[in-house]
Amino acid sequence: MSKSNQFLGNIEAEEAILGCILLDPNAMGILADILPVESFCTHGHQQIYKAALLLYQNNKQTDLMTVSTWLADHKLLEKVGGDTKLSQLLNRAVSAVNIDHYAALVLDKYQRRQLVSVGHTIVDLGCDTSTELEQIFEQSEQKLFNITTNNKTKFQPKPINECLANLLNRIEQGSSPAYPTGLTGLDTLIGGLIKQDLIVVAARPSMGKSWFGCYLANYIASSIHKPVLFFSAEMSEEQLTKRFLSMHTGIDSQRLMHNLIYEEEYDSLVKGLSNLSELPIIIDDTPAGELTPTKIRSALRRVESEKGELGLVVLDYIQKLGDRAAGNRAQAIGKYCGACKDIAKIFNVPFVVLAQINRGVEGQSNKRPSMADIKDSGDIEQDMDLGLLLYRDEYYNSNTSDKRIMEIIVAKNRNGVTDTCKVVFDPSIGKFSNYKD
Repeated sequence: MSKSNQFLGNIEAEEAILGCILLDPNAMGILADILPVESFCTHGHQQIYKAALLLYQNNKQTDLMTVSTWLADHKLLEKVGGDTKLSQLLNRAVSAVNIDHYAALVLDKYQRRQLVSVGHTIVDLGCDTSTELEQIFEQSEQKLFNITTNNKTKFQPKPINECLANLLNRIEQGSSPAYPTGLTGLDTLIGGLIKQDLIVVAARPSMGKSWFGCYLANYIASSIHKPVLFFSAEMSEEQLTKRFLSMHTGIDSQRLMHNLIYEEEYDSLVKGLSNLSELPIIIDDTPAGELTPTKIRSALRRVESEKGELGLVVLDYIQKLGDRAAGNRAQAIGKYCGACKDIAKIFNVPFVVLAQINRGVEGQSNKRPSMADIKDSGDIEQDMDLGLLLYRDEYYNSNTSDKRIMEIIVAKNRNGVTDTCKVVFDPSIGKFSNYKD
C-alpha cells in the first residue's frame, strides 16, 4: 500500500471482522456477498479473509483450526503472522450482530482507496491526447461508477460446472429469460423479448413502428414494473409523451398533438394521466446527432443505479444516429447496431431498435419487406438476435379485407422459428390487440 493510501485503512475494524469470522460460524454468511477480499488494506488480512471465504464457498467451517490448517497447507500461515496472529484476532472479535457495521467501516476505507487510485488514472487519461475525449469521458465515468456500486465485471471465464449451477438455480427459481409482449401470436413465435437480445423492428414510414415501440415499452412497464428507457432520436419528449397518453386515454393522437380535447374526454384524460404517471417509463429525446452509444450506456447506468434492474430499452430509430453526410452509412449504422448489442448484454436487458425500410419496396408488386430491405443494413442483420418486419396491407390497398390488421413478419429468430403473425392495430391511438380468425 502506497504512503498516500496508508491512512485509508481501518486496521481495528478489519481485525474485529476477522476475529468474528474465526469465532462465529454465522459471520461469513453475512460478509461473503458484501465484502470483497480487496477491501482489506493489508496483504495479511486479505489472505486470512480469502482463506475463510474459500472455505465458506466450499461449505466448510471457518473456525480457528480450519483456517489455520488451510493457510498452513498453502504455505501462507507464517506470511500472515502465524498462529499467534490468528489467536490475537480472536481477542479482537465482535459479535456477528454488529459485524455489518464494521464491514461498512472497512468498505468506506476501501472505496476511498479506490477513489484515490481512479483519480490518478483519470489524470493520466486526461493527459492522453491520443485518445478521443468522448472515450475518455466514458472510461472515467465507468471507473467511478464501479466504485459507487462496488461493481465487479460479470464477464469472466467460468468452468461449465459453474455455468450449469447458475442455470439450474435460475430454473429452480422459475425465473424467465424473456418478457411476454402481451400479443399471443407473437409470443408463440418468439417466446417473448429475451434478455440480452438485440431486437430490430423495421418498417416503412407511417407503418406503425414507433407505435409498436411505444406499445412494447408501455406493456413491459405496466406488466413487469421495471424501468423502461425510450431513446427518441426522432420525436420530441412532448410528442412521444402524447403518444403514450393517447394509448392510455383513447383520445385520438392527432388531436392530442394539437391539444384538441373534447369536453367529454376530460375524465378519460385525468384517469390516463394518473395511470401513466405511475409507470417507470423514462424518455430521453437527445437529438440524433448527439445520441451516441456512450451516452446511452451512461443513461442506463444511472437509471439502473437509481431504480434497479432494467426491463427494456427502445431506440427510435437507428438510421437517425450519427453523421448522415458521412461516406459509408452502412458501415456506420452497423457499428451503432453492434454497440446496441453489447449494451443489451452488459445490462442484461432486451434492446429494441427501430429501423427504416428502403423505399425500394414501394415499387414491388408484393410490398412486404425482407431483411435485405432494411435501410443502410450493413451489419444489422448479423448483429440482431430477432428481426421483426411490420406490414399493413391497408396502407397500400384501401380495398383490402385486412382493415386495421398489422402483419408482424419474424424474418430472423436466433432462438426459434421464422413466420408471420397478425395483430389488430388502431393507428389513431396506438392500440395493439390479439388477432382472431
